[in-house]
Amino acid sequence: MSGFKTQLSRLTRLPWCCRPPAAPSGLTATPGGGSAEVQVTWDPLAASASVAHYRVYRRKTTGQFDLLAVVTADALGLLEPGRLGVVDAPDYWPWPSGGDPSAERCYAVSAVSTRGLEGPMSGLACALPL
Repeated sequence: MSGFKTQLSRLTRLPWCCRPPAAPSGLTATPGGGSAEVQVTWDPLAASASVAHYRVYRRKTTGQFDLLAVVTADALGLLEPGRLGVVDAPDYWPWPSGGDPSAERCYAVSAVSTRGLEGPMSGLACALPL
């Protein structure tokens, strides 16, 4: 292979250090404590994934999501032992104008590496608030 092609081949390969983290797994959404709350939890990725934080998204419509929260490892175990999570309630977050707080809500989570690369979103988890 010529010197130029070898250099080009090296440049086009993304090194292992710079790959985004995998999608988080174990995502669940459950009704909360009776104030139109939904508790969203998931399993943290392994330390080797070098995750800086997680982004929690609430589905607005099909194919559209709003960023709900950024969660760091400091939140580990606050809602459930060994899991990360947030509680979504109309009185906690800026609620979309005209939104129905009693309607089903769906969530997805992604991980962001210490290098700032965001990985793919998890599957959806949905719940009807109480």
